[in-house]
Amino acid sequence: MTALPRYRTDPSPSALAARLRALHTAGVPVACHVYAGLSAPSASSALHARITHAMAAAFVTGADVPRFEPPPSAHLRLLTAASRGRLDVGGPDMTTFPVDLASELWWRVHERALGAADRRAACDLLLRLGYPHRAAAAIGLTVIDPRKHVLSPDLALEQLAVLRCHLPSSAVEAMALRGARSGLPASTRRDLALFVVFRSAARGVDSTSLQAAAALAVKASSELPQNGFAGLLHRARLHRAIAAVPFVRRDITETHRLLGRALESLNAITPATEMDRLAWADEAYALHCFLVRTHLAVGLGQRALGYVAELVELSPGDDRTWALQGDVLASCGSLEEAVEAYGRGVALGGWGAARAAYLRGFVLERLGRVGEAAEDYVLSQRIDPTSSVVAGRGDPAPVVQGQVQPMAVQSPAGQPSPVQPGPGQPRTGQPRLAARGRAPQPLAR
Repeated sequence: MTALPRYRTDPSPSALAARLRALHTAGVPVACHVYAGLSAPSASSALHARITHAMAAAFVTGADVPRFEPPPSAHLRLLTAASRGRLDVGGPDMTTFPVDLASELWWRVHERALGAADRRAACDLLLRLGYPHRAAAAIGLTVIDPRKHVLSPDLALEQLAVLRCHLPSSAVEAMALRGARSGLPASTRRDLALFVVFRSAARGVDSTSLQAAAALAVKASSELPQNGFAGLLHRARLHRAIAAVPFVRRDITETHRLLGRALESLNAITPATEMDRLAWADEAYALHCFLVRTHLAVGLGQRALGYVAELVELSPGDDRTWALQGDVLASCGSLEEAVEAYGRGVALGGWGAARAAYLRGFVLERLGRVGEAAEDYVLSQRIDPTSSVVAGRGDPAPVVQGQVQPMAVQSPAGQPSPVQPGPGQPRTGQPRLAARGRAPQPLAR
């Protein structure tokens, strides 16, 4: 089958406004209410939503809150509410949130965040809820000169996360790289280096910054404990990060070796608490997403099937799960199953349903079900009119409702060895891992 189109969305503020207006009338509400007032998660809630709710519950009781992966969008609160027909949640402060949507937990977070002793947890949670200005206030960040600012040993990552909302990515990454080379504690230097690695790798281009950050992360990690829950989890994260270096160079064998070491570290962990279990699952989900994408990139869709199955187990309420499953099945030629997977993504509603609907239409068209495909193309545009699709080579681009629906370039071929799981089997009661194959800038409103 022809490789799937690369579905893209415009990241500009005007495009965000257009998406919000479109979602308001699209009729595809998000079933999960965590980001629409911190209601309790449901069976349809993604792992990142369950983590956000658990973070909020722990924060209001003063319990320790670990760091987690960032949620997939900085605008989840707005997008979720818009999908449910609400455009009255866009205020810059929690006090303007509609009373009929806010849970008791929402107001308890608001009250505690006003003068929280745990500034890091307050900042992380406020960012996940879509309040960057409140998050900045929580850590005392008001005016910043990215050329001179010295990162805090305890709040460096939170400062960078806030600054990403206000400064060019290049300035933020340069600040992080300086911090990784400084005399900050080893754990902070490691986290700053990993921040640069992940941000650089997301662009898919080899660079001196990526290479330097990876080396700095390895050096800082060597100064830290390697065992215990935290040590093993950080080892898994480190190997997942540095695997990006050979991957952008298309050295898939080395990529898979490093990802295999990440799997070994996760296999060696037995989470003791619910928060530990969520932290484990958060890292496992990110790792398995990378495993799926690396196998897809070299045409090994069959070998990606086992890893995508782990994503289904870890977070069946995440549209990214079904997007990747659909991509894998389509790459294997299992078109009917791909249609079903994309359909699960459409059923979750919200902005993510736009990509799922488009690709379901693409596959349906390949199956000769042109009428159904046209309906899905229209649905996708109704949800997100800001999208674009990369045109392919050698294939005519079908036109549906005046929108060009182009093909994509074939994925590069290759036959590397698959990632091997860790040597030990997961212990009883442990979550299962894959065993299958710029000038000073005020933070103004």
